Amino acid sequence: MSDEPQAAQIRERRRLTPIWLLPAIALLIVCWLVWRTLSEAGIEVAVRFDNGRGIKVGKTEVVHNGIAIGKVIKVSPSVDLQAVDVKLEMNRQFKPLLTDKSAFWLVKPQVSFAGVSGLDTLVSGNYIAFSPSEKGEPKSQFIALTSPPPQAEESNGLSLVLRAEELSSVEEGSPVYYRRMKVGEVSGYNLSNSGEYIDVHIYIKKEFSQLIRQNTRFWNAGGIDISGSLTNLKVRTESLISIIQGGISFYTPDWEDETSHVANGAEFLLFKDYEDAEAGIPVTIEFPLEVSLGNSHMPIRFHGFEVGRITDVEVSDDLTKIVAEATVRPEVQRALVEGARFWVVEPRLSLQGVSGLDTLLGGRYIAMDFNKKDVESGRQTRIFTGLTQKPAAPETAPGLHLTLTADSLSGITIGSPILFRNITVGTVQSYQLQDSGVIIQLLIEPRYKHLLNESTRFWNASGVTVEGNLSGFKIKTATLNSLISGGIEFRTDNPKAQAAVNGASFALFKDEAASLDNRTMIDIWFETADGLRQGTQVKYRGMDVGLVEKLELDRKGKGVIAKVSLNNEQSWLANKRSRFWLVRPQLGLASTAHLETLVTGQYINVQLTGEPGKVATQFTGTLQEPDNQPLLGGLRLELISDRLGSVRRGNPVYYREIPVGKVTGYKLANPASQVVIYVNIEDRYKKLVSPASQFWNASGVDIDVSLFKGAKIRTESLEALLAGGIAFATPDIPENLVPKGHRYWLARKPQDEWLEWEPKILLEP
Repeated sequence: MSDEPQAAQIRERRRLTPIWLLPAIALLIVCWLVWRTLSEAGIEVAVRFDNGRGIKVGKTEVVHNGIAIGKVIKVSPSVDLQAVDVKLEMNRQFKPLLTDKSAFWLVKPQVSFAGVSGLDTLVSGNYIAFSPSEKGEPKSQFIALTSPPPQAEESNGLSLVLRAEELSSVEEGSPVYYRRMKVGEVSGYNLSNSGEYIDVHIYIKKEFSQLIRQNTRFWNAGGIDISGSLTNLKVRTESLISIIQGGISFYTPDWEDETSHVANGAEFLLFKDYEDAEAGIPVTIEFPLEVSLGNSHMPIRFHGFEVGRITDVEVSDDLTKIVAEATVRPEVQRALVEGARFWVVEPRLSLQGVSGLDTLLGGRYIAMDFNKKDVESGRQTRIFTGLTQKPAAPETAPGLHLTLTADSLSGITIGSPILFRNITVGTVQSYQLQDSGVIIQLLIEPRYKHLLNESTRFWNASGVTVEGNLSGFKIKTATLNSLISGGIEFRTDNPKAQAAVNGASFALFKDEAASLDNRTMIDIWFETADGLRQGTQVKYRGMDVGLVEKLELDRKGKGVIAKVSLNNEQSWLANKRSRFWLVRPQLGLASTAHLETLVTGQYINVQLTGEPGKVATQFTGTLQEPDNQPLLGGLRLELISDRLGSVRRGNPVYYREIPVGKVTGYKLANPASQVVIYVNIEDRYKKLVSPASQFWNASGVDIDVSLFKGAKIRTESLEALLAGGIAFATPDIPENLVPKGHRYWLARKPQDEWLEWEPKILLEP
């Protein structure tokens, strides 16, 4: 073991230890947090409200465009205790937007007749709305608005001031209309500095600002404007919204000299209504001295619609006429042309009738009318000549202008209707005397002028015509209007005649009978006049083709002759193949027919037995339908039977229980040991008949009773059971069609094998 001392080991001591890094890191974090807090901290803004209702600390937010940008941090009363000071903390990035042009206001739910606003606050609560602005000086203290600020400046719209004597129904948010379309709204109102007027502030949307010019006129369009009389009550409103919320309308007269646009802040007058605004076209109407206008506010009407109003009435300087100043609506500007006519409408009572009846309660008015051709000419004017009564339509008026010559007027007057089948198609425009009688001017409406041509005949339809005898009578009048004020009827016998032209002249007959001179006349001999009378209609296939003009005895005294006039278009019925008979009502257990004659009266029916033959004017009629009445179409067959049985004219002919024809007549054979029954098979069923076809009487019920088979009951149909009928069957497909007039034996009942025939015969579609 050595006693020598060991050498000491010397190490350099570290001045910093790792533990000192922790405070440094903590210091950096604190500095970062302080910087972040300072950079993200909001800015405080003071806003004074009238009261603090609906504002809560920490809950009420500041909102811009639906995004929260701040909140309320303090609410305290003002020093004078008249308001509430609210301190807001807002996002720092909005600091440049806090200027003296910025605005704050409280948004809360409001429900009124004008509508619902702030509906979103029902869920989220009240909030403070903020309207930023970069313009102006920086500011941190504000006074809250009681309502949202005008939007004109924000949307680059047009802000205007309307000066009114009273506020009426206008309120904030009321719409502003142009031609009933909303183009803006009322942003506010206040009493003028002088206290004499109400200044209504409105803004117009940017896209409509060019509509406002220096001569634009505004009027109150809120609520309902009711005016007029008992007979002409007028209700005007812009829209349902304006009835509740109020509104303002405006119009820029386009007939005035064009003026320049206006700038923000321009002032206009707000008139109380449309008439007060006088947004119309001024015109002058000169009336004769015998016209008494009296009321300076007399309305001007066009076919019942008010289009203007008389504003002033005075006598001309030379004392020769009455000068009426009027204002008409802009809608009729195109009608203010040379040729436009104005006349006074007032009640008139005469034997011809009553005119202007509506003026008894509603007062007199000025009627206006114009011609389309004059409007198209475009010769504008503002001075017109007034008339004392409604004038005749000018020759240039649309329609057909005709002239009638007559011995006298006989109840016809100006305005009497022109009738076609009791429909008014025109009117009497005027009349004048001449050496040979009276000239009557007519005007037919354009849509009806095709009804007239050179064959047209006119007759006087005024008053009442009574015809008849003890067996019946007829009272005839065209319409109630023609009964009172007279009327004219017409008919056109030949639709293919040359069309009537303007200025064409016609004769006016005294009645319809006198106008029938050109109808086809025929004579029909009947055994008796029972059921016949003057005016009895003649019908063909249910259509009126003529009438009995006169009844007279034949020279031999064995019958009567009916003088019948046929319509010109049915004159072809006057030929040798026509048959005439009197149609009467038939009542019976098996057959009931022609019941309409109980109401309409009996008539003469005409039927063709073939293609029209030679012209004839003498005919023999029967008092019932002929027993043998062939039809123009179908297959005519003859059935031979021992007796007629229950077969009657009109009974159906069945094939497999389906009607395919009918019985057209019957007669005794010659010799009279048999009966010939005529049937007609419809054209589409002619192929069902062959020479081997078998016919049998299908009337009644066929009952077959057997001890072992029981009872068998068969009938073609319920109709055949009650009224009778004929059935037939065909054994095979016919090679050729049977000729007309082919004869068959009519069996009393069918054989069993006939009922089993089932040929597959193809029918034409």
